[in-house]
Amino acid sequence: MMSNLRCLMTGLRLAFFPLSLSACSLVSSAQGVESSHPPSLAISLRESVQTPAHKAFDGLLMQALSVHPNVRSAVSQAKGTESDVDVAKWAFWPTVSVVAQRTDNPDNAPPGSSNFTIQQPLWTAGALTARLSAAEKAAQASGEQLQVVRSDLGLRLVDAWASFLDAEASQSVTGRALESLNRYQAIMQRRVQAGLSSAVDLRLLSVRVTRAQTDLADAQVSSQIALKRLEQLVGAPVQSVLADLREPLPSAALSRWVKAQPILQATDRLAQHPAVRKAELDAAVAADQLAAQKADRWPKVVLSYQHRLGALPTNYDRGLWAVGLNYTPGAGLAAVSQTAADQARLQARLEAVESVRQEKQEQLTLDWAALQREFERQGTLLVTINSAGDVLASYERLYFSGLKTWLEVLNAQQELTQSELRLAQSGNATTLAYYRWRLRGGDLPTHADWMR
Repeated sequence: MMSNLRCLMTGLRLAFFPLSLSACSLVSSAQGVESSHPPSLAISLRESVQTPAHKAFDGLLMQALSVHPNVRSAVSQAKGTESDVDVAKWAFWPTVSVVAQRTDNPDNAPPGSSNFTIQQPLWTAGALTARLSAAEKAAQASGEQLQVVRSDLGLRLVDAWASFLDAEASQSVTGRALESLNRYQAIMQRRVQAGLSSAVDLRLLSVRVTRAQTDLADAQVSSQIALKRLEQLVGAPVQSVLADLREPLPSAALSRWVKAQPILQATDRLAQHPAVRKAELDAAVAADQLAAQKADRWPKVVLSYQHRLGALPTNYDRGLWAVGLNYTPGAGLAAVSQTAADQARLQARLEAVESVRQEKQEQLTLDWAALQREFERQGTLLVTINSAGDVLASYERLYFSGLKTWLEVLNAQQELTQSELRLAQSGNATTLAYYRWRLRGGDLPTHADWMR
Protein backbone atom coordinates (compact mmCIF):
# COMPACT_ATOMS: atom_id res chain seq x y z
CA MET A 1 0.00 0.00 0.00
CA MET A 2 2.94 2.32 0.63
CA SER A 3 4.15 1.82 -2.94
CA ASN A 4 0.64 2.50 -4.14
CA LEU A 5 0.51 5.75 -2.17
CA ARG A 6 3.90 6.84 -3.52
CA CYS A 7 2.75 6.12 -7.09
CA LEU A 8 -0.50 7.95 -6.40
CA MET A 9 1.34 10.98 -5.00
CA THR A 10 3.72 11.05 -7.97
CA GLY A 11 0.83 10.86 -10.40
CA LEU A 12 -1.02 13.60 -8.59
CA ARG A 13 2.03 15.85 -8.65
CA LEU A 14 2.19 15.45 -12.42
CA ALA A 15 -1.57 15.82 -12.82
CA PHE A 16 -2.17 18.83 -10.60
CA PHE A 17 1.21 20.55 -10.04
CA PRO A 18 2.90 20.67 -13.48
CA LEU A 19 5.84 22.73 -12.18
CA SER A 20 8.62 20.22 -12.72
CA LEU A 21 10.59 20.16 -15.95
CA SER A 22 8.99 16.94 -17.24
CA ALA A 23 5.46 18.03 -16.39
CA CYS A 24 5.95 21.49 -17.92
CA SER A 25 7.39 19.98 -21.08
CA LEU A 26 4.40 17.64 -21.36
CA VAL A 27 1.93 20.48 -20.92
CA SER A 28 3.73 22.78 -23.36
CA SER A 29 4.05 20.05 -25.98
CA ALA A 30 0.35 19.17 -25.67
CA GLN A 31 -0.61 22.83 -26.02
CA GLY A 32 1.66 23.16 -29.02
CA VAL A 33 0.01 20.22 -30.75
CA GLU A 34 -3.50 21.57 -30.23
CA SER A 35 -2.54 25.05 -31.39
CA SER A 36 -0.68 23.93 -34.51
CA HIS A 37 -3.26 21.44 -35.80
CA PRO A 38 -6.88 21.89 -36.88
CA PRO A 39 -9.69 21.15 -34.35
CA SER A 40 -10.52 17.79 -35.94
CA LEU A 41 -6.97 16.57 -35.42
CA ALA A 42 -7.01 17.83 -31.83
CA ILE A 43 -10.19 15.85 -31.19
CA SER A 44 -8.65 12.72 -32.66
CA LEU A 45 -5.62 13.18 -30.41
CA ARG A 46 -7.85 13.40 -27.36
CA GLU A 47 -9.74 10.29 -28.42
CA SER A 48 -6.45 8.40 -28.83
CA VAL A 49 -5.87 8.49 -25.06
CA GLN A 50 -6.10 4.91 -23.88
CA THR A 51 -9.13 4.11 -21.78
CA PRO A 52 -8.09 2.96 -18.29
CA ALA A 53 -8.71 -0.71 -17.62
CA HIS A 54 -8.32 -2.93 -14.58
CA LYS A 55 -7.78 -6.43 -15.97
CA ALA A 56 -8.53 -8.28 -12.74
CA PHE A 57 -11.80 -6.50 -12.05
CA ASP A 58 -12.86 -6.49 -15.71
CA GLY A 59 -12.46 -10.26 -15.76
CA LEU A 60 -14.67 -10.62 -12.68
CA LEU A 61 -17.20 -8.24 -14.21
CA MET A 62 -17.45 -10.25 -17.42
CA GLN A 63 -17.86 -13.47 -15.46
CA ALA A 64 -20.59 -12.03 -13.23
CA LEU A 65 -22.51 -10.65 -16.22
CA SER A 66 -22.60 -14.08 -17.81
CA VAL A 67 -23.40 -16.46 -14.93
CA HIS A 68 -25.47 -14.48 -12.43
CA PRO A 69 -29.06 -15.75 -11.94
CA ASN A 70 -30.54 -12.32 -12.65
CA VAL A 71 -28.81 -12.28 -16.04
CA ARG A 72 -29.91 -15.82 -16.86
CA SER A 73 -33.48 -14.91 -15.93
CA ALA A 74 -33.39 -11.86 -18.20
CA VAL A 75 -31.97 -13.97 -21.03
CA SER A 76 -34.82 -16.47 -20.68
CA GLN A 77 -37.33 -13.63 -20.64
CA ALA A 78 -35.83 -12.24 -23.84
CA LYS A 79 -36.12 -15.65 -25.51
CA GLY A 80 -39.77 -15.82 -24.48
CA THR A 81 -40.56 -12.48 -26.09
CA GLU A 82 -38.81 -13.60 -29.28
CA SER A 83 -41.18 -16.56 -29.39
CA ASP A 84 -44.10 -14.13 -29.02
CA VAL A 85 -43.01 -12.56 -32.30
CA ASP A 86 -43.37 -15.93 -34.03
CA VAL A 87 -46.82 -16.32 -32.50
CA ALA A 88 -47.86 -12.92 -33.88
CA LYS A 89 -46.54 -13.84 -37.34
CA TRP A 90 -48.50 -17.08 -37.39
CA ALA A 91 -51.72 -15.07 -36.95
CA PHE A 92 -51.38 -13.94 -40.59
CA TRP A 93 -51.63 -17.54 -41.79
CA PRO A 94 -54.84 -19.58 -42.22
CA THR A 95 -56.42 -21.17 -39.19
CA VAL A 96 -57.41 -24.82 -39.40
CA SER A 97 -60.12 -26.39 -37.26
CA VAL A 98 -61.76 -29.82 -37.21
CA VAL A 99 -65.12 -30.61 -35.58
CA ALA A 100 -66.38 -34.21 -35.21
CA GLN A 101 -69.77 -35.16 -33.78
CA ARG A 102 -72.06 -38.18 -33.48
CA THR A 103 -75.82 -38.29 -32.86
CA ASP A 104 -78.20 -41.15 -32.00
CA ASN A 105 -81.21 -40.53 -34.22
CA PRO A 106 -83.93 -43.10 -34.83
CA ASP A 107 -84.48 -41.67 -38.30
CA ASN A 108 -82.32 -42.49 -41.27
CA ALA A 109 -80.04 -39.47 -40.70
CA PRO A 110 -76.30 -40.11 -40.70
CA PRO A 111 -75.10 -41.09 -37.21
CA GLY A 112 -71.93 -38.97 -37.40
CA SER A 113 -70.31 -36.11 -39.32
CA SER A 114 -67.10 -34.09 -39.35
CA ASN A 115 -66.28 -30.58 -40.52
CA PHE A 116 -62.84 -29.48 -41.70
CA THR A 117 -62.58 -25.66 -41.82
CA ILE A 118 -59.85 -23.26 -42.97
CA GLN A 119 -60.15 -19.52 -42.29
CA GLN A 120 -57.87 -16.85 -43.70
CA PRO A 121 -58.16 -13.25 -42.42
CA LEU A 122 -58.33 -10.76 -45.28
CA TRP A 123 -58.81 -7.50 -43.39
CA THR A 124 -58.55 -6.91 -39.64
CA ALA A 125 -58.45 -3.08 -39.52
CA GLY A 126 -54.75 -3.28 -38.74
CA ALA A 127 -55.10 -5.47 -35.63
CA LEU A 128 -52.70 -8.20 -36.78
CA THR A 129 -50.09 -5.69 -37.92
CA ALA A 130 -50.34 -3.78 -34.63
CA ARG A 131 -49.96 -6.98 -32.59
CA LEU A 132 -46.92 -8.03 -34.62
CA SER A 133 -45.36 -4.60 -34.18
CA ALA A 134 -46.06 -4.72 -30.45
CA ALA A 135 -44.46 -8.19 -30.18
CA GLU A 136 -41.35 -7.09 -32.09
CA LYS A 137 -40.91 -3.99 -29.95
CA ALA A 138 -41.52 -6.01 -26.79
CA ALA A 139 -38.72 -8.36 -27.89
CA GLN A 140 -36.42 -5.38 -28.42
CA ALA A 141 -37.43 -4.01 -25.00
CA SER A 142 -36.54 -7.37 -23.42
CA GLY A 143 -33.12 -7.14 -25.03
CA GLU A 144 -32.66 -3.68 -23.56
CA GLN A 145 -33.90 -4.95 -20.20
CA LEU A 146 -31.17 -7.56 -20.32
CA GLN A 147 -28.63 -4.77 -20.67
CA VAL A 148 -30.27 -2.87 -17.81
CA VAL A 149 -30.01 -5.96 -15.58
CA ARG A 150 -26.36 -6.37 -16.52
CA SER A 151 -25.69 -2.70 -15.84
CA ASP A 152 -27.33 -2.88 -12.40
CA LEU A 153 -25.37 -6.04 -11.60
CA GLY A 154 -22.16 -4.34 -12.70
CA LEU A 155 -22.91 -1.42 -10.38
CA ARG A 156 -23.43 -3.83 -7.48
CA LEU A 157 -20.09 -5.45 -8.25
CA VAL A 158 -18.40 -2.05 -8.37
CA ASP A 159 -19.88 -1.12 -4.99
CA ALA A 160 -18.61 -4.37 -3.48
CA TRP A 161 -15.15 -3.77 -4.94
CA ALA A 162 -15.14 -0.19 -3.64
CA SER A 163 -15.97 -1.46 -0.15
CA PHE A 164 -13.13 -3.95 -0.42
CA LEU A 165 -10.69 -1.23 -1.56
CA ASP A 166 -11.70 1.07 1.30
CA ALA A 167 -11.33 -1.73 3.84
CA GLU A 168 -7.90 -2.66 2.48
CA ALA A 169 -6.82 1.00 2.54
CA SER A 170 -8.05 1.33 6.12
CA GLN A 171 -6.06 -1.77 7.10
CA SER A 172 -2.89 -0.43 5.49
CA VAL A 173 -3.12 3.08 6.94
CA THR A 174 -4.25 1.90 10.38
CA GLY A 175 -1.48 -0.70 10.43
CA ARG A 176 1.15 1.97 9.84
CA ALA A 177 -0.41 4.18 12.50
CA LEU A 178 -0.39 1.27 14.94
CA GLU A 179 3.32 0.72 14.29
CA SER A 180 3.98 4.37 15.12
CA LEU A 181 1.89 4.15 18.26
CA ASN A 182 3.72 1.02 19.37
CA ARG A 183 7.00 2.85 18.87
CA TYR A 184 5.69 5.78 20.92
CA GLN A 185 4.52 3.36 23.59
CA ALA A 186 7.99 1.81 23.94
CA ILE A 187 9.53 5.30 24.25
CA MET A 188 6.92 6.43 26.77
CA GLN A 189 7.37 3.34 28.92
CA ARG A 190 11.08 4.11 29.21
CA ARG A 191 10.35 7.75 30.03
CA VAL A 192 7.82 6.82 32.72
CA GLN A 193 10.24 4.36 34.27
CA ALA A 194 12.93 7.06 34.26
CA GLY A 195 10.51 9.57 35.80
CA LEU A 196 10.64 11.91 32.78
CA SER A 197 6.93 11.58 31.97
CA SER A 198 3.80 10.90 33.97
CA ALA A 199 1.79 7.69 33.87
CA VAL A 200 -1.16 9.67 32.43
CA ASP A 201 0.71 10.09 29.16
CA LEU A 202 1.23 6.34 29.00
CA ARG A 203 -2.46 5.66 29.68
CA LEU A 204 -3.45 8.17 26.99
CA LEU A 205 -1.19 6.36 24.56
CA SER A 206 -2.69 2.99 25.56
CA VAL A 207 -6.15 4.33 24.72
CA ARG A 208 -4.94 5.39 21.26
CA VAL A 209 -3.34 1.97 20.70
CA THR A 210 -6.53 0.18 21.70
CA ARG A 211 -8.56 2.39 19.37
CA ALA A 212 -6.19 1.70 16.48
CA GLN A 213 -6.38 -2.06 17.14
CA THR A 214 -10.18 -1.87 17.11
CA ASP A 215 -10.16 0.09 13.85
CA LEU A 216 -7.81 -2.45 12.32
CA ALA A 217 -10.03 -5.35 13.38
CA ASP A 218 -13.11 -3.58 11.98
CA ALA A 219 -11.31 -3.01 8.68
CA GLN A 220 -10.37 -6.67 8.48
CA VAL A 221 -13.98 -7.72 9.05
CA SER A 222 -15.20 -5.23 6.44
CA SER A 223 -12.65 -6.58 3.98
CA GLN A 224 -13.87 -10.14 4.48
CA ILE A 225 -17.50 -9.10 4.08
CA ALA A 226 -16.76 -7.21 0.85
CA LEU A 227 -14.77 -10.18 -0.43
CA LYS A 228 -17.71 -12.49 0.23
CA ARG A 229 -19.99 -10.10 -1.65
CA LEU A 230 -17.62 -10.16 -4.61
CA GLU A 231 -17.51 -13.95 -4.64
CA GLN A 232 -21.28 -14.19 -4.35
CA LEU A 233 -21.84 -11.86 -7.31
CA VAL A 234 -19.16 -13.51 -9.41
CA GLY A 235 -20.20 -17.01 -8.43
CA ALA A 236 -16.64 -18.23 -7.91
CA PRO A 237 -13.65 -17.62 -5.60
CA VAL A 238 -11.53 -14.57 -6.38
CA GLN A 239 -8.36 -15.60 -4.55
CA SER A 240 -6.41 -15.89 -7.80
CA VAL A 241 -6.78 -12.15 -8.50
CA LEU A 242 -6.97 -10.95 -4.92
CA ALA A 243 -3.58 -9.21 -5.02
CA ASP A 244 -4.57 -7.19 -8.10
CA LEU A 245 -7.97 -6.32 -6.62
CA ARG A 246 -6.28 -4.57 -3.71
CA GLU A 247 -5.06 -1.83 -6.06
CA PRO A 248 -7.42 0.69 -7.72
CA LEU A 249 -6.94 2.17 -11.17
CA PRO A 250 -3.73 4.20 -11.60
CA SER A 251 -4.56 7.78 -10.78
CA ALA A 252 -2.27 9.33 -13.40
CA ALA A 253 -3.73 7.33 -16.31
CA LEU A 254 -7.28 8.01 -15.12
CA SER A 255 -6.53 11.73 -14.82
CA ARG A 256 -5.27 11.88 -18.42
CA TRP A 257 -8.37 10.06 -19.62
CA VAL A 258 -10.71 12.43 -17.77
CA LYS A 259 -9.02 15.50 -19.24
CA ALA A 260 -9.32 14.05 -22.76
CA GLN A 261 -13.10 13.52 -22.57
CA PRO A 262 -15.45 15.98 -24.32
CA ILE A 263 -17.47 18.17 -22.00
CA LEU A 264 -20.87 17.10 -23.41
CA GLN A 265 -20.12 13.39 -23.58
CA ALA A 266 -22.36 12.58 -20.63
CA THR A 267 -25.34 14.09 -22.46
CA ASP A 268 -24.56 12.28 -25.71
CA ARG A 269 -24.48 8.91 -23.92
CA LEU A 270 -28.18 9.12 -23.05
CA ALA A 271 -29.18 8.38 -26.64
CA GLN A 272 -27.72 4.86 -26.35
CA HIS A 273 -28.63 4.17 -22.74
CA PRO A 274 -30.46 0.81 -22.38
CA ALA A 275 -32.89 2.10 -19.74
CA VAL A 276 -33.93 5.03 -21.94
CA ARG A 277 -34.32 2.85 -25.00
CA LYS A 278 -36.36 0.33 -23.01
CA ALA A 279 -38.70 3.06 -21.77
CA GLU A 280 -39.16 4.28 -25.34
CA LEU A 281 -39.90 0.77 -26.57
CA ASP A 282 -42.35 0.18 -23.72
CA ALA A 283 -44.24 3.29 -24.79
CA ALA A 284 -44.23 2.10 -28.41
CA VAL A 285 -45.58 -1.31 -27.32
CA ALA A 286 -48.39 0.39 -25.40
CA ALA A 287 -49.24 2.47 -28.50
CA ASP A 288 -49.42 -0.65 -30.71
CA GLN A 289 -51.54 -2.49 -28.17
CA LEU A 290 -53.94 0.45 -28.05
CA ALA A 291 -54.13 0.44 -31.86
CA ALA A 292 -54.88 -3.29 -31.84
CA GLN A 293 -57.62 -2.82 -29.26
CA LYS A 294 -59.26 -0.09 -31.33
CA ALA A 295 -59.05 -2.28 -34.42
CA ASP A 296 -60.85 -5.10 -32.61
CA ARG A 297 -64.03 -2.99 -32.54
CA TRP A 298 -64.37 -3.33 -36.30
CA PRO A 299 -65.67 -6.42 -38.14
CA LYS A 300 -63.05 -8.70 -39.68
CA VAL A 301 -63.25 -9.86 -43.29
CA VAL A 302 -62.49 -13.58 -43.44
CA LEU A 303 -62.18 -16.04 -46.30
CA SER A 304 -63.19 -19.54 -45.25
CA TYR A 305 -63.47 -22.98 -46.73
CA GLN A 306 -65.47 -25.74 -45.07
CA HIS A 307 -65.26 -29.37 -46.06
CA ARG A 308 -67.80 -31.83 -44.64
CA LEU A 309 -66.98 -35.48 -44.11
CA GLY A 310 -69.28 -38.43 -43.58
CA ALA A 311 -72.47 -39.77 -45.22
CA LEU A 312 -74.13 -36.86 -47.05
CA PRO A 313 -77.11 -36.83 -49.44
CA THR A 314 -75.06 -35.31 -52.28
CA ASN A 315 -71.42 -34.56 -52.93
CA TYR A 316 -72.34 -30.93 -53.65
CA ASP A 317 -72.70 -30.23 -49.93
CA ARG A 318 -69.20 -31.44 -49.05
CA GLY A 319 -67.21 -28.21 -49.85
CA LEU A 320 -68.19 -24.62 -49.23
CA TRP A 321 -66.24 -21.40 -49.93
CA ALA A 322 -67.36 -18.22 -48.22
CA VAL A 323 -66.29 -14.65 -47.57
CA GLY A 324 -67.80 -13.30 -44.40
CA LEU A 325 -67.53 -10.89 -41.51
CA ASN A 326 -66.51 -11.84 -38.01
CA TYR A 327 -67.53 -9.37 -35.37
CA THR A 328 -67.20 -9.63 -31.60
CA PRO A 329 -68.81 -6.56 -30.00
CA GLY A 330 -67.29 -7.27 -26.60
CA ALA A 331 -68.80 -5.74 -23.49
CA GLY A 332 -70.41 -2.76 -25.17
CA LEU A 333 -69.57 0.53 -23.50
CA ALA A 334 -66.96 -1.20 -21.36
CA ALA A 335 -64.72 -1.37 -24.44
CA VAL A 336 -64.82 2.42 -24.71
CA SER A 337 -63.83 2.78 -21.06
CA GLN A 338 -61.06 0.24 -21.54
CA THR A 339 -59.70 2.26 -24.47
CA ALA A 340 -59.71 5.42 -22.36
CA ALA A 341 -57.83 3.61 -19.59
CA ASP A 342 -55.23 2.28 -22.04
CA GLN A 343 -54.85 5.75 -23.51
CA ALA A 344 -54.06 7.10 -20.04
CA ARG A 345 -51.53 4.29 -19.49
CA LEU A 346 -49.90 5.14 -22.80
CA GLN A 347 -49.54 8.74 -21.72
CA ALA A 348 -47.98 7.52 -18.46
CA ARG A 349 -45.46 5.47 -20.48
CA LEU A 350 -44.56 8.51 -22.54
CA GLU A 351 -44.00 10.55 -19.41
CA ALA A 352 -41.91 7.71 -17.97
CA VAL A 353 -39.50 8.01 -20.91
CA GLU A 354 -38.66 11.58 -19.97
CA SER A 355 -38.48 10.64 -16.30
CA VAL A 356 -35.94 7.87 -17.01
CA ARG A 357 -33.94 10.18 -19.25
CA GLN A 358 -33.74 12.86 -16.56
CA GLU A 359 -32.83 10.29 -13.91
CA LYS A 360 -29.99 8.88 -15.99
CA GLN A 361 -28.84 12.36 -16.90
CA GLU A 362 -28.66 13.27 -13.22
CA GLN A 363 -26.76 10.08 -12.36
CA LEU A 364 -24.24 10.57 -15.16
CA THR A 365 -23.73 14.21 -14.22
CA LEU A 366 -23.22 13.35 -10.55
CA ASP A 367 -20.76 10.55 -11.36
CA TRP A 368 -18.77 12.80 -13.68
CA ALA A 369 -18.76 15.61 -11.11
CA ALA A 370 -17.65 13.16 -8.41
CA LEU A 371 -14.83 11.96 -10.64
CA GLN A 372 -13.53 15.47 -11.20
CA ARG A 373 -14.12 16.51 -7.59
CA GLU A 374 -12.09 13.60 -6.25
CA PHE A 375 -9.12 14.54 -8.44
CA GLU A 376 -9.21 18.09 -7.11
CA ARG A 377 -9.59 16.72 -3.59
CA GLN A 378 -6.55 14.50 -4.03
CA GLY A 379 -4.38 17.49 -4.83
CA THR A 380 -5.48 19.19 -1.61
CA LEU A 381 -5.01 16.01 0.41
CA LEU A 382 -1.52 15.54 -0.95
CA VAL A 383 -0.55 19.00 0.30
CA THR A 384 -2.25 18.26 3.61
CA ILE A 385 -0.30 15.01 4.07
CA ASN A 386 3.01 16.70 3.39
CA SER A 387 2.16 19.44 5.87
CA ALA A 388 0.89 16.98 8.48
CA GLY A 389 4.09 14.95 8.20
CA ASP A 390 6.21 18.04 8.74
CA VAL A 391 4.05 19.11 11.68
CA LEU A 392 4.33 15.68 13.33
CA ALA A 393 8.12 15.63 12.96
CA SER A 394 8.30 19.14 14.39
CA TYR A 395 6.01 18.30 17.32
CA GLU A 396 8.12 15.27 18.19
CA ARG A 397 11.24 17.42 18.43
CA LEU A 398 9.44 20.12 20.39
CA TYR A 399 8.00 17.57 22.82
CA PHE A 400 11.43 16.29 23.77
CA SER A 401 12.46 19.94 24.16
CA GLY A 402 9.56 20.52 26.54
CA LEU A 403 7.70 22.92 24.20
CA LYS A 404 4.82 20.61 23.20
CA THR A 405 2.62 18.25 25.18
CA TRP A 406 2.27 14.55 24.52
CA LEU A 407 -1.40 15.06 23.60
CA GLU A 408 -0.40 17.49 20.83
CA VAL A 409 2.01 14.93 19.42
CA LEU A 410 -0.67 12.22 19.37
CA ASN A 411 -3.18 14.59 17.79
CA ALA A 412 -0.68 15.45 15.05
CA GLN A 413 -0.07 11.77 14.43
CA GLN A 414 -3.83 11.14 14.25
CA GLU A 415 -4.26 14.02 11.79
CA LEU A 416 -1.61 12.51 9.52
CA THR A 417 -3.29 9.10 9.68
CA GLN A 418 -6.70 10.56 8.81
CA SER A 419 -5.26 12.51 5.88
CA GLU A 420 -3.54 9.40 4.50
CA LEU A 421 -6.78 7.43 4.83
CA ARG A 422 -8.78 10.14 3.08
CA LEU A 423 -6.24 10.21 0.24
CA ALA A 424 -6.42 6.44 -0.22
CA GLN A 425 -10.23 6.52 -0.11
CA SER A 426 -10.25 9.37 -2.61
CA GLY A 427 -8.22 7.25 -5.04
CA ASN A 428 -10.73 4.45 -4.56
CA ALA A 429 -13.59 6.91 -5.09
CA THR A 430 -12.21 7.95 -8.49
CA THR A 431 -12.16 4.30 -9.57
CA LEU A 432 -15.72 3.85 -8.30
CA ALA A 433 -16.98 6.98 -10.07
CA TYR A 434 -15.23 6.00 -13.29
CA TYR A 435 -16.80 2.53 -13.44
CA ARG A 436 -20.20 3.81 -12.34
CA TRP A 437 -20.14 6.46 -15.04
CA ARG A 438 -19.27 3.94 -17.72
CA LEU A 439 -21.77 1.31 -16.60
CA ARG A 440 -24.57 3.83 -16.12
CA GLY A 441 -23.80 5.18 -19.56
CA GLY A 442 -24.51 1.80 -21.13
CA ASP A 443 -20.95 0.50 -21.55
CA LEU A 444 -21.01 -3.24 -20.94
CA PRO A 445 -18.24 -5.78 -21.51
CA THR A 446 -18.73 -7.92 -24.59
CA HIS A 447 -15.14 -9.13 -25.01
CA ALA A 448 -11.88 -9.26 -23.10
CA ASP A 449 -10.74 -5.73 -24.02
CA TRP A 450 -14.07 -3.96 -23.57
CA MET A 451 -12.44 -0.96 -21.85
CA ARG A 452 -9.87 -0.34 -24.58
